[in-house]
Amino acid sequence: MSSEIRRRNINTSRDNGGEHIVPMVTYDESHLSAPALLSASPIHAGPAMKLHVPVFYSFLPSPIQWMLSMSWCPTSWSPQWKRRYLISLGGYLYRFRDENGPTPKGAPVTIDNTEARIISRGDTSTSNEFNCLLDLLPDGCDTVFEVSSLAKTQYFAVESREEALAWVNSIRQTRQDSITRNMGHSKDVPYPKQWESFDASARRLQEQKERIKNRMNALDKKEQEMQTLGGSANMGYFS
Repeated sequence: MSSEIRRRNINTSRDNGGEHIVPMVTYDESHLSAPALLSASPIHAGPAMKLHVPVFYSFLPSPIQWMLSMSWCPTSWSPQWKRRYLISLGGYLYRFRDENGPTPKGAPVTIDNTEARIISRGDTSTSNEFNCLLDLLPDGCDTVFEVSSLAKTQYFAVESREEALAWVNSIRQTRQDSITRNMGHSKDVPYPKQWESFDASARRLQEQKERIKNRMNALDKKEQEMQTLGGSANMGYFS
């Protein structure tokens, strides 16, 4: 299915058998620009390298993973470190291309259901194939920390263990503060109005991206069903 058709289908719906245009509820991501967040005195901010792993990589045997990690293949096949700028503000962790990024990369990460820890070589909870990636840290980076939730686990490399520890402690403290605030136990602790505004914007952006994801998944499923039906019809015709 072409991208043009996908865009058209995402922004339309059917009613009583006829198609009519229904504007999809959208949100202006530029409200959450990196400069705007940095001007609001974030809890922590700084550059990091984010690990991007192809979907099929985790299903490969360890020897093949090792070969791909050694870059003996097209770069699109192997894990890659990409530069990001992280900002922790309010109840969310944001990722940008750089400190001047106009919009977040992906949906903001909700911190109150997130865990963070430093990744060490030989860690029993870390796979052997990931350990080989520690030998391929990007230039200028020394330590990796993990940010995980029920939905996703992400890895970031920074220049020192001290910086990684600062991120881990910041995320953990923000998580605890968010949980305490949601339970109503911190009424005497002021929460900046500007942070409340950014938190509300982050929630709307999350919801928008989730709607787009669900619509795309539904279109993919429908396309696969149509291809299956088409294939079955062709088999019946030639048999």
